[in-house]
Amino acid sequence: MGKEPIRFYLSFAEQMEGVPLSSQDLAVTSLRQKEVGEVKLKIDSYFILPGAAVYINGKKAAGFQEREVLLPVKAGDEIVLDGTAYPYPITFQVSAVSQGVCWPPVNYRVTTDTSRASLGKVRIE
Repeated sequence: MGKEPIRFYLSFAEQMEGVPLSSQDLAVTSLRQKEVGEVKLKIDSYFILPGAAVYINGKKAAGFQEREVLLPVKAGDEIVLDGTAYPYPITFQVSAVSQGVCWPPVNYRVTTDTSRASLGKVRIE
């Protein structure tokens, strides 16, 4: 009787040999998938600026055809605002963030002057 649990364990392990492990079974992957949120950005200085853009991790995520844009973000994403299309300063403001997003904070502002400006990397608790 004392050897039966060991026999069961070894039998199960042998059956699993060679079976690929799916990424959904990993606890670390499951936790990282939950680290998502939203950041809402608005133009402070003007109503709309269709030439201005937001990049997340180097890829264009949105333009400012409206005064505000809502961005889905993950922990570690870098948000960069691009104002290179306009020859004057443009101030952007973080107007809202979803629960759990601790960076960038609400009311955080950056200004571009024919340049790009980074909001930094998103942090989510």
